[in-house]
Parts: sequence; C-alpha cells; structure tokens
Amino acid sequence: MAAKLKKRALAEFSHVVTEEPQPVKKLRLIQRSAAPVVSLNLNSTSSAQEVLFLLLKLEENLPTERDGAEQVYAQLVEHLNGERTSIVRCKIIALFARLVLVTGFNTHLFAEDLLKRFDSENSQKVKTQLFTTLKDVSHVFPGNSAYVRRFMRAAFKHVSHTSHSVRSACLQLIGCLGACEQQYQDTPASPDWPVSVAEVLTRYISDSDPRVRCSAFEAMLTLHDGGRTLSFSAYSQACSALTDDYEGVRLAAMQQIWVLCHLYPEYHVQVANSSEELRLVDDGFAKICNMVTDISVQVRVKAAQLLGSLQQVGPRFLEQTLDKKLMSMLRRKQSAHERAREHFSAGEWSTGQKWADDAPKEDVNPDTVNLLSIGACGAFVHGLEDEFLEVRNATLDSLCELASNSPSFSDLCHDSIIDMFNDEIESVRLNAINSLRKISHNLYLREDQVDIILGVLKDFSDVSREALRNMLGLVRLETKAGLNSCIMALLDNLPRYPQDKTSVWRCAQKLGAGHPSHTLALTPDLLCLHPYLDTPEADMDDPAYITVLILVFNAAALSPSMVPLFPEHTRRHYQYLRSSLPDLVPVIQSLDTAGEADLDKLLTKQISRLGSSKLGSEPDAARFLDDLTRRLAGLESLPLAINVSILEAAVRDLEQIKLLDNKVSAPADCMSVYLQSQLLMTKLLIRVTNPSQCVADSESVVSSVDKILELTTRLQTVFLGLTGSLLWSVRQLELKALTAQMVVALGRGSLAEKVRTCETFRHALALLVRSLESEPGGSGGTSPDPCTRHLLTNLDRIDSSQLQSTHAVVQGALALLRPGPGSALSHLSGVRRVGATLLQPVENLETPVKMAAGLTAGIRVLAIVDNLVDVRTLRIQVKYPDQQSQLVKPPAQAWSRLSGLRHQLDTEVVMSHALWSESCAVEISLVLEPCGQHLRPSAKKQDMVEIATPVKVLVSTKPHKL
Repeated sequence: MAAKLKKRALAEFSHVVTEEPQPVKKLRLIQRSAAPVVSLNLNSTSSAQEVLFLLLKLEENLPTERDGAEQVYAQLVEHLNGERTSIVRCKIIALFARLVLVTGFNTHLFAEDLLKRFDSENSQKVKTQLFTTLKDVSHVFPGNSAYVRRFMRAAFKHVSHTSHSVRSACLQLIGCLGACEQQYQDTPASPDWPVSVAEVLTRYISDSDPRVRCSAFEAMLTLHDGGRTLSFSAYSQACSALTDDYEGVRLAAMQQIWVLCHLYPEYHVQVANSSEELRLVDDGFAKICNMVTDISVQVRVKAAQLLGSLQQVGPRFLEQTLDKKLMSMLRRKQSAHERAREHFSAGEWSTGQKWADDAPKEDVNPDTVNLLSIGACGAFVHGLEDEFLEVRNATLDSLCELASNSPSFSDLCHDSIIDMFNDEIESVRLNAINSLRKISHNLYLREDQVDIILGVLKDFSDVSREALRNMLGLVRLETKAGLNSCIMALLDNLPRYPQDKTSVWRCAQKLGAGHPSHTLALTPDLLCLHPYLDTPEADMDDPAYITVLILVFNAAALSPSMVPLFPEHTRRHYQYLRSSLPDLVPVIQSLDTAGEADLDKLLTKQISRLGSSKLGSEPDAARFLDDLTRRLAGLESLPLAINVSILEAAVRDLEQIKLLDNKVSAPADCMSVYLQSQLLMTKLLIRVTNPSQCVADSESVVSSVDKILELTTRLQTVFLGLTGSLLWSVRQLELKALTAQMVVALGRGSLAEKVRTCETFRHALALLVRSLESEPGGSGGTSPDPCTRHLLTNLDRIDSSQLQSTHAVVQGALALLRPGPGSALSHLSGVRRVGATLLQPVENLETPVKMAAGLTAGIRVLAIVDNLVDVRTLRIQVKYPDQQSQLVKPPAQAWSRLSGLRHQLDTEVVMSHALWSESCAVEISLVLEPCGQHLRPSAKKQDMVEIATPVKVLVSTKPHKL
C-alpha cells in the first residue's frame, strides 16, 4: 500500500515540462490607410427633401482631407448637373464654399465649374447663391489672378439683373474684389471693364429696391476696409440716404458719413439754402446727431455709438448737443455789419424812424434757417432720455469718449452723466459711474451733485457700490461740506453692508490723500476734539473709527499742520494701524520720530549703511536691492558655511523690505523666494557632502527637496516678467536638488527606491534637454554650470538597469554641485506679482454659517485679482477642518475685466460635509495651477500655489431632518 502511494506521489509531482523557445517578437508596421471613399448615394433618393436631408448630414461631417473633399465635390457636381430643384442646387453650391477651404483643394476646377454655370443657370436664387459663394471664397484667390478678373466681369454682367437678390449679391462681390480695379484705373472704359467700381456702386445707391441700395453702401464700406479711399463726392449721396425708408440703408449711410468725416475732416461743404460753409466733420456730426431721434432702435444705437469717435468736431457743435433750445429762435445770430447791409439793400418804404422797419418779414422755416437741424439740438439729451437701455448706454459711452478729450465739454456734460445715476436699470447706472470716473480728472463736484452720487451707496448691488467708491477716490470735491457728506455716507454704509469694510477703508484712504486741506478743516469734528476738555478714547475695534483715522492719517501725510491737533491716543492708534494696515496708513515723519515700528528699524539700519537719509523712500529701497544684488554676485565662490549666513541675513532683510514699500514689494519678494530656495539647497549640500552630518535615511533629504521644488514652483507661477537667466538658474537649481536626492537614494536607499529615483531623475533630465531644444534662447544667454553640463553629457549612462554607472555619474556631479549664481537676480525692477484680495467672504469666527449635514450651502466669493494672465488657471480652494480640500473652477461668466491684467471674480462656492460635533472654521482661498513643472517628478502630484490669504468662516452642520 505504501509503495502504491509513493508511486502515485512520484507520478503526480515529477512531470517533465518541455519549454518551447519563445518566438522572436516582431514589430508590426502599420501603414496609414488611404482616405475612405465617401459615397453619398444622392441618385438613390426619391424626393428633394431626402436630398436636402443628406446634404444637411454631410454639412455636419465634411471631410478635412484633400482626397475626401475632392471625392465629395465630384459627386456633388455630378448630382448638380441633373438636379431640377433650385433649393437643392443652392444648398450644393453653398457646400462648395466649405470644400474649397480644405488645404490643397483644386480651386481652379472649382472656379471653372462656377463660371460655366452662370450662362446655363436661369434661377435667380441659384445665381444669388453663386455670387454669394464666390464672395465667401474670394480670399482664396490672389488679387492678380485671372479668375478674379473673370469673377468681376461676371458680376458686372449680372449687376443689372431684374432680381434684387442677384443685384445685391453682385454688388457685394464687386465690393470684395474691387481692389483689382487699380489695374484699370487708366482705362475705365475698356471693353473688358465697362465702368469703374466706384461708378457702378454710385449708380446703384439710387436703385429702386432698398435692399440693393443697402448692398451698394455696404460694398463701398467694404472697399474702404480693403484699403481703397472713398471719394469725397459720395458724401452728398450718403446724406440724402439718411432719410431713406429702409433701416439698413440709413445704417449704412451713417457709417459712410462717419468714414468720410475721418477721411476729409477739414473739407468744407455748403449748408442747404444758405451761403454758409461748414467743415465736413461738423456737418457730418450734425447729420449723425439728427439720427439719434430716428424711429428705429438700431439706428439710434448706431448713431449714438458713432458720435463718440468724432473727436475733431468743433466745440460749438458739441455744446449744442446738450441743449434742447434751438439757436436764437431758429435764426443764426448776425453781426451789426451784416444787419446794416441787409437794411441798406432792402429799399422798401418806411416811416423814416428806422430803416426798413415796415419791410415784410419772411416766413421762418426751421429746416432752412438753422445751421443745425432740429434733431441735433440736444442730441445727447435725447439719447440719455431714450426708452431703450441700449441707446442710453451707447450715449453714455460717446459722452465719456468726447469729454475725456475736451475739458470744457466734460465740465458741461457731467451734470447729464450724474443724472443717469438715478436710472432704473443697473447696467446704465454702472456705466454712468464708470463714465464719470474716466473724466474725473477734469471735474470738481458740487455739493448738490455729491448728494445725487451718494445715493448709489444704498444700492443693493455690490458691483455698483464698489464702482462708486472707486470713483469717489478719484474725483475732486469743491467744498469741505461735500467731503463731509462723502464721509458720513461711507460711515452709514458700514452697518448697512459690513462686507464692504475693506472697500470703504480704501475709499477713505484716497479721499484723505486727495483732499488734505478739506480734511484739515474737518479734523476737529471727525476726531471729536474739544479745545479745553479731553475727549474719551474711541474703540479701536470700531470700523467707523478706523475709517476716520485712515482718512485723517492720509491727509496728515500731505498736511503736516494737522499733526499737532492729534491727541495722545490718536498718536498711539497711528502706530497700531501703521503695523496692522501698512497698505492703508502712510508714513508720517512727525509721528515716527518719537518711536518707529519694529519693521521700520531694520530697514533704517540697512539703508543707513548705504548713506541714505530719508526713511522708506523709493530710491533708498531700490538702491538697497541693487546693492544686495551686487553683493550676492560672487556667492558661488564662497564656502558653503559662509553662504548660509549671508543668505539668511539677505532673506531676513528682504522679508522686511517687501512689507514696507509697495513699489519694490514684488522684486523684493521674488528675490526672497529665490534666495530661500538657494539657502535650502546650500544646507542640503552641506549635509550630503559631509558624512558626519548625513543621516542614515533619506526622508529629511526628500522633504528638503520637496520644499525647494515648492519654492521654485511658486517663483515660476506667481511672478511675471522674469528674465531668461533667472528662469534658467531656477531650472538648474531644481536639477541640483534632484541630484542631491539621487546621491542619498543610491547610497542608502532600497533597490525599489533606487530604481524609482533613477527613473524620475532621467525623466527630469530628458525634459530639460527637450526644453533647451524647444527654447533656444530660454537660458538668457547663460551657459550651463559644470554640474548641469556633466549630467547632460552623460545622459546615456543614467539608466535604472545600470545603477553602478548611474552612481558614478551622480558622484561626479556631486563634486561639482555649487549654489546658484547671485547675478541671476539682476534686472528684476519690472517684475510683477500675481496677487488677490478676498473682499467676500469676510472672516467670521463668531456667527456660524449653518447647513444641514450632507446637503449644500452657498458662500459668495468676491475677489480682485491683479496681474493674472489666464483666468482659467485660477481655482477657489475650500479646506475643511478634517484637512479635506475642494478645488472649484470659477465659471467664465464670473469674471469681469477691470483693466489689462486686473480682474474681478464674483461667484458662489457650494460647500457640503458630514455632521460635525461642533462649529469649525473652513478656510477659503484662491490658488493657481503650478507652472514650470517640466522638471517635476511624474509620480508626485504638485500642490496648488496660493495667492491670497485664506479667510476663515465658521460653519456649523446640523442633522438633516426628513
């Protein structure tokens, strides 16, 4: 029995398996197949509706390759020759315009087919589509092409067609191809070219069909856009067309008058029924003003838009547009010499008491006596009182544009703009606020005007309130009573809208700096000063009191006579606000002499070394940065221990300077971030190269490398205008950090860690080489340092399968590792920093925002972002108490551009979380997607770069009740 079991066991476990040799793996080379044959099967359809259905499907999926496009074109041409339905033929010809745009398409074949079809086609719809298709593809053919001449000849031949649509299409084609008439300017009456382009268009301006007249005007405008100068003789025809019954004709005629006003502004034109002459720009301005009262909304909007760009119009005409009263009872005022000449030439009988006193008076005709037509008087007033908001907005834009270039006109029109602050439409009110802000440098506001303006501060719209406060910070007030009204309105705004606190403070800062003399007169009342009694000290937690102090301190910086009025507690409050709100409170020399803030002392000490005499001035801070850059130029040649002490002192100084001077804050911050990364790299080199300080594991080395990469990422993401040499130095710094990590990993890491680190390192080197190839000038003319040159030369020897050779290459690079050059920090004066200010939500750790657990709650986010190139890279980060974070991408409609790189974000963030035991703070901040990650390890996910100070909002979750 035992023998049988033994035999069975041997039989089960002693099978011999013969391994066959694996076949050699062959590479399969796949040749790209030719374009698929497109078959439309249009002949298999039974009705025109089915053909149209197939053509619509084809339009959605047109081929993009040349072969496929030509196959489809051949099938469409074949079906077009036998098709009887005109609508189908029109659709096929319309598809030709899409197929011709395919790269490499045979345009000569297309042109020949369409030119032949003109003679055989009888349908007016198809002919119209033929000319429309030629107009759409006219840019494909060069101007000197023979086909262009043939297209023009066909258009001239059919421009007298009985159908208005054919005539309109021909005129539009002539306007597009009219530049080729330059070849025939000497022989306009040649057989091939019967008349000139301008003559044809002028002839059809008076066509019987309004659509043809409109096309003729539009063709002339197309000629102008193509570089052809319109003739002065077209002005009279355009003026006559302003009374056309067709809306499109009036629109095109207005546009042509506007063009001629810019081309011939100083030409003189005859006034109707008068011997007077006016400049063309003045007469054209009056004609367009008359269209502000047109029956069509589109015409009124267009007229109001065109008026703003006529900057050369005379002041007499500008002033008349703001007054509805006609000029001198419909009569132009005459001089005494002109009246005497008329009396002498009259010759009628009289009583002798007054010459020509019994002469019959002529019948006054307003259209013939007045220089301006009735509609031009008060044109802007009519536009501002229009029932449509589009007209009112366009009128405001034109008023603002004209007033910004004419101080006298801005002084007249700002009353009309201020009246629009009471408009019922929010967009019109906002436009009026922005318009007044743009012309504020020419204005002084009266008390009655200030009362109208301040009513907007009670508006529910935060956008209108913010725009008004920005405008108040720029305007100039005539009296101290007006300034006092502004201050009281701002103080009333604080309890009504507490979230506007920061904006109110900024407005108070600008008001104080702009009106130091008025603020001096109001200081005793604002600070509640008494000539004999000591007043109680106000609460520093009161936002209204801080608003008054910001106003007074900014005025005191420009008016030193105000400082002796300050009581002792106000002087102490200045020191507190100067430390807590340095952006809003300026430096007051007389208040700083007794005791300066701690932040100012370090800057004073550093600047005194340079021999400067004025604290915190712009030249001193800039000179200090230049001197620091020169001192750091030879940093790489010093011992590592000395580098550490120098870098620590430099970083400490820069951190203080960027807080004191906003004008050099961005360059100082950029230098500080770069030197911090160099400081970490220097300390890492000391640890790696010194065996006595090197730790047994690589965790601390990895954390140091991560910190260096975090700083370099912030440097490349947040700062704009970095020089090529600095960017190249940053990339080399990242490579050095990864090299130090490789040294520790290959020396003390496990096999898996060695392989992973080696692959990451080789990937980073390959990306650096690719970056150099794609950006030949990316290094800014700086050659690689010895360490980078050594690694790039031995790139082929770095491989995870050859750790020994990799270790030798890295050890050779370790001997060449040195800190980066300090000379890369030169020319940083133009650096700008991406920054954001969170206006909402306001930090609140007292009243929690309540939401049901598992459900959602919305929090409004309002922020101003500066120096942001691409808004799509910004995210809103919500960090919960359990360290979970949520990234929200703002929608496109949440952004509004305030200036070139200044944007406003207004959106709502939806939060949701599980049940908490108590109320906790949720942090809301703005972050950017990191840039410059071409050297990043592919396995490590990079964190977002924060650009705004997080705001803590207290949130309380409650159980969800069913």
